[in-house]
Amino acid sequence: MSHKMPREIAPGVFWIGDCLAQRHKGKVYHGYNAAYLIVGERASALVETGHPKDFPVIERHLAELFARGIAPLRYLFVTHQETPHCGGLGRILARFPETILCGDVSDYHLAFPQYEHRMRSMDEGDAIDLGGRSLMAVEPVIRDLRTTWWGFETRERVLFPGDGF
Repeated sequence: MSHKMPREIAPGVFWIGDCLAQRHKGKVYHGYNAAYLIVGERASALVETGHPKDFPVIERHLAELFARGIAPLRYLFVTHQETPHCGGLGRILARFPETILCGDVSDYHLAFPQYEHRMRSMDEGDAIDLGGRSLMAVEPVIRDLRTTWWGFETRERVLFPGDGF
């Protein structure tokens, strides 16, 4: 089994990001700050931005995927306002000027006023049409923050629960 990233975890759904190595009492524990790319016929959506330290890796993974000719990045969906989930938000919006931030976007305009016109609030059941598949905002079972939404990709039925699992 190959552990190379980016990894397609379902048809048209790619896991991107990097390992988060943490040391504790002489041992190294590996975790991850995951981001996912959902590829539709007309557009792609990035779920989470990863930790700021992961941006070069995420940018490289996105470039590799876009070099394959997949649909352009048009949407960014973050589950909630914590650094491992939205820490690369400003960099993604700067790097991909056609991309719209979606989800509970309250307060993001305070940190990124230059991108306020590219923020789209979503409510439960609202969906982003990517062409042949959608990403829907769903009520979280575990609400990490008051701004938490989970994402649900409708074609392959992939749940993006943020910190929920």
